Amino acid sequence: MRHYMIYLIEEEVAKHYAGNELKLFQLFLQYEKEDQLQDVVKQQVNYITIPIPTFPLQQALETSMKHIEGYQAQSYQHKIEKRDSMAKLSIFEKYLKLSSSGSYEAEAIFFEVIRKQAPFFLAIDTSSGRFGWLQPIKQRKYV
Repeated sequence: MRHYMIYLIEEEVAKHYAGNELKLFQLFLQYEKEDQLQDVVKQQVNYITIPIPTFPLQQALETSMKHIEGYQAQSYQHKIEKRDSMAKLSIFEKYLKLSSSGSYEAEAIFFEVIRKQAPFFLAIDTSSGRFGWLQPIKQRKYV
């Protein structure tokens, strides 16, 4: 099973770390660990993340998913079950949690809807070491 934590990153921070996402991944990896620096790391994560716009996201999910076979919604939990793919999205104030298994089809549907809501969502799967922006950030080219 794959587990993604999805954070909405402050625009200035996102643009600064575009192309160097490994640093953000390392911060969130440390954030999930229990250690002496936990308070400092927690403050850093709170500083660079912004609250999830839950109401617009809920509306977008329900509108986009209502015609998808196997979609279920209950409060702040959304689930898609297909033949060989399952994904469950839970919405919290400062992050989204996406758990999935099987093929990538169901999770890709969620990622696509989330990506359209804001440009600076960062998805992190600490157990497999995977991370990335849901919508690639365009870097400025200085001539």
